[in-house]
Amino acid sequence: MRLMLAQTDPVHADVAANLDALDGLCQQAVAAGAQLLALPELALTGYNVFERLDELADEGELIDQVARLAHQYRLHLLFGLAQRQADGRLTNSAVLVDDTGTTLACYHKRQLWDREHQYFIPGDELCVVDTRLGRLGLMICYDNEFPEIARALAQAGAEVILSPTANMVPNAERQQLQIRARALDNQRFVACINRAGIEGELHYCGNSLVAGPDGEVLGRLGNDAGVLVVDIEHSRIDESRSHQDYLKDLRALPGGNT
Repeated sequence: MRLMLAQTDPVHADVAANLDALDGLCQQAVAAGAQLLALPELALTGYNVFERLDELADEGELIDQVARLAHQYRLHLLFGLAQRQADGRLTNSAVLVDDTGTTLACYHKRQLWDREHQYFIPGDELCVVDTRLGRLGLMICYDNEFPEIARALAQAGAEVILSPTANMVPNAERQQLQIRARALDNQRFVACINRAGIEGELHYCGNSLVAGPDGEVLGRLGNDAGVLVVDIEHSRIDESRSHQDYLKDLRALPGGNT
């Protein structure tokens, strides 16, 4: 699988402008031979838009617009947005659509951070989905900091874990350490798609990266907006497990927890 991470600096609260930018990123992804284009958390609105979430939350139309781009460019697309649920409440979601424009998954962020508790409800379900590109698991930002989530995704069969993120200065090195640890601990590929730029008082740290199943950095961006293309070789998982297989060797802790 050829993966392109798009470390974007979205136009604040301007969905139309961010969709236009996504069109251009799709063209870049096609030119690079990528099969999956992944964007950051709340990539189509910006992150620091809490007071405007009611007007910006998607009720289906925005996903449909992105799905049309996916179909047009024959790309799998992963992107973050605020999503209105049937009961009217909002989730911080990561949506995966395939290259036919079919929605494969909508994951709702489980570990809400700071002010997010005031505006979103947390998700309860893990998300692992079978695709033509392999079994993909989804996390979002603060989920990265809880080893249990990546472990559960790996135990559910995820080969590549993707995490749209909006992480801030000064957390770039901490982010790298956590993503590499999540990959190494579970002998899986883990990609963090962070954003760049400044929104109000929030200064994002970028440094999106992909880590391999031995914890090695396969590619990393700097602070500024940009793209990163990485080839994911699924056979690397079995190679890593030929030395030691952490999930196979894991013994349940007292109480049945792993």
